Amino acid sequence: MIAAVVYSVWLVEPFLPARLSALTSYVSEYGARDQPYRWFFRSTDIAAGLLFLLASIPLSRVLPPGWPWRALMIGLPLYGLSTIAVAVFPMDCATSVNAACRSAEQAGELSAAHYAHTVFSVSAFIGSALAALAAERMTQGKASLLFRIVLVLLIVTGVLSVLLYSQPGAGLAQRIQLLVVAVALLTGATLLLRADRSGSSV
Repeated sequence: MIAAVVYSVWLVEPFLPARLSALTSYVSEYGARDQPYRWFFRSTDIAAGLLFLLASIPLSRVLPPGWPWRALMIGLPLYGLSTIAVAVFPMDCATSVNAACRSAEQAGELSAAHYAHTVFSVSAFIGSALAALAAERMTQGKASLLFRIVLVLLIVTGVLSVLLYSQPGAGLAQRIQLLVVAVALLTGATLLLRADRSGSSV
């Protein structure tokens, strides 16, 4: 639960004196080298990623065997590691609000870290989708339906955020995706706590 809260600190953006476009800009652009609040957003991403990794350690005590368990054991750590990597390898500049940066990116003139950032963003998405799929298969009833909806929304918003890159709608799609991930994390944590207390499976 703490990881979900830390990961959702981007929700403070309406209160920032200088903020990026919620409609067009990706949240990770706050961590770009040319942004004033880069260290705040990078540090919280690293903290959240570490918490995701720590959370994956005790899961084997409460999760049943089978491929969904293995998928979750791959998806959650991948998501955690990718979240850390996104912060460690930030964008050089915010492409959605900087035309020169966008042109330099398209020309391949930016740093290796900038392009690595995109790769790790994709791997974070893969990790979250894999974990959501596992959670959907491991749960029943309303919880299973919720994770099924989460998986569909992840795929839809993931595709939109790529197709609309640096265009109106890309930022909104990603923010919906992040909210969906937060809901899934909170739901999963709640189910695991209940299972741990009752001694039953999820």
